[in-house]
Amino acid sequence: MSTQINVSDSVAEDYRFFDGFTRLMLAVMFLLLAVFATGKYMSAHEMKGGGTDDIVNDLGAAASHTAHHPVVELPGDAELSAFSVANFFCGMIVGYHWLKLFGSKPQNSTKKTADS
Repeated sequence: MSTQINVSDSVAEDYRFFDGFTRLMLAVMFLLLAVFATGKYMSAHEMKGGGTDDIVNDLGAAASHTAHHPVVELPGDAELSAFSVANFFCGMIVGYHWLKLFGSKPQNSTKKTADS
């Protein structure tokens, strides 16, 4: 069974995908993912977040002489949580633009003429 959704002309012709709502949702998503990544980094390096005096320089010097690992390697449920947050916001964006993405313009089979 094929269901077709009709959309008004103003919605179907509005092709701006990155409107205010989408930008806001993406900004909040990236902010939350940055919080996850920062927490993981600080936990992996046993940082307490006390300040950025010589600690930053010492970490930078030590990091240049060690093997490199992925930027964000989340252990256990933290990885599931980060992907859940990203999927939630992607779902919000797709749901908001659902009719623009998958709707069709209404087709009027009976058009009125100027003479009628």
